[in-house]
Amino acid sequence: MSVACLSALLLSVALALPWTSVQAAAGDEYNGKVLYRYTDNHGIQVLDDLVPPRYVAKGYEVLTPSGRVLKVVPPQLSGKELAELQRREAQREADLQLLKRYNSVADIESARARKLAIVEQDMAIMRSNISSLGRQIEQEEAVAARTQRNGREVAPELLQRIADLREEVSVLRERLGRREAEAVSINSEFDQAAARYAEIAAK
Repeated sequence: MSVACLSALLLSVALALPWTSVQAAAGDEYNGKVLYRYTDNHGIQVLDDLVPPRYVAKGYEVLTPSGRVLKVVPPQLSGKELAELQRREAQREADLQLLKRYNSVADIESARARKLAIVEQDMAIMRSNISSLGRQIEQEEAVAARTQRNGREVAPELLQRIADLREEVSVLRERLGRREAEAVSINSEFDQAAARYAEIAAK
């Protein structure tokens, strides 16, 4: 193998390794000698055999004596910049998932309708059961009231049955409330998905 080929191979391997390995691999070609290029506080690029600690956070490049760039160390991000980068990355991933899931805004609306139909059917059943239980409670209470008007004591079993029916209604109403909140959440979710899809498609 020629010297040029060997040098190219060593460099390609070095760039794929951690920096400690880059130094070891580059040492064979450059006798371990590297230079650092950074920008000082006056905006001037400086080439030196080290990077002063105060400039490390601004980023720098590692070069061979001949000027070939071995590694680029990017500037460190501030907390705000890092948060913005993470937000953009999260949005990019969400957009990819949105485009994989739907082919058009019409697809999104169809999915909304299917999901809401299940929730609305469940709510209709609960409302019907609440109504039915309400009628049962009225009937049992009417029996209890009639018994009291006749001067007799209402049977404990009847009072317990009324209490059980009321408890069942309370549980159903709580479940219905959760389902109604779920329907609102579904609409909000699909509103956002449709708006974002239209925004992406318009680009």
